Amino acid sequence: MKDKITNIFKRDPYAKLLNMELLEWDEGYAKTAVTLTEDMQNFHFSANGGIIFSLADYAFAVASNSHGQIAVGINTNMSFTAAGQVGERLICTATEKAKTRRLAVYQMEIHNEEGELKARMEGTVYRMNKDFVNE
Repeated sequence: MKDKITNIFKRDPYAKLLNMELLEWDEGYAKTAVTLTEDMQNFHFSANGGIIFSLADYAFAVASNSHGQIAVGINTNMSFTAAGQVGERLICTATEKAKTRRLAVYQMEIHNEEGELKARMEGTVYRMNKDFVNE
């Protein structure tokens, strides 16, 4: 079952477009990564906030859907703490903080390989009463 879910997560077209990697996942947890390229820069020559948000969103999606139940984002809040630079590898960890039958809250942290915090995001999902694995 875990292999089937892993394959579903790794097929994410948007994550593939951005060359994001799913490093690991478990119930309520995910770790994703991306290496920043020149085409991910903004006009200040640092990482565009959209790529950092997308990395966190991918980890958020994996962690929140890791129970095999469809979970859709209903709210996020992101704080950027340091600029990302071309060539840096950013790693995002998503952790489940609270879960009820219908809602769940996740905390995402994005660091570079040296451990410097780049951004934090909190997200809430609505948990549908529907399994996505056996569709």
